[in-house]
Amino acid sequence: MILFIDIIGYYGPVILFAITFYFLLLRSPYLIAFVIGYVINTFLNSGLKLVFREPRPKGQIEFIDHTDLTGANYYGFPSGHAQASFFALAYLFFVNGPPAVLYFMTGICTLTIYQRWKYRRHSIKQLFFGALIGTGFAYIVAYSVQYYLHMYKNKISIL
Repeated sequence: MILFIDIIGYYGPVILFAITFYFLLLRSPYLIAFVIGYVINTFLNSGLKLVFREPRPKGQIEFIDHTDLTGANYYGFPSGHAQASFFALAYLFFVNGPPAVLYFMTGICTLTIYQRWKYRRHSIKQLFFGALIGTGFAYIVAYSVQYYLHMYKNKISIL
């Protein structure tokens, strides 16, 4: 039986992308960097899967994504769901998103991790490193934007 929380977990990256997008609508430099960073993060995940070629756990339980996985998605390391979810959460955290929203998003990240583990799509190690890579990349993107905005502001004030 598929539970509602499993569906939320499966669609966690999409939900978290939408929430982060919404809260950045009035902060266009951060929004643009988030969208570009999210796309790059997706390609980074595929590239890492092709480099490491670590198989997914055996005995997967059928869920919504019951089709045969091909290409980079055949592999499980690092977890793309974890990487995308934690990228969105960490990015909004690093650019000072509302605390209540961040707590809510943390719950969705938790459901995403749980769903991927429960249906044996990923091992704990694959989920951990997906979350770590997503968080680390969000840090790089968020602080790059803050650095360039700071530099831009200083150049304007000098003129």
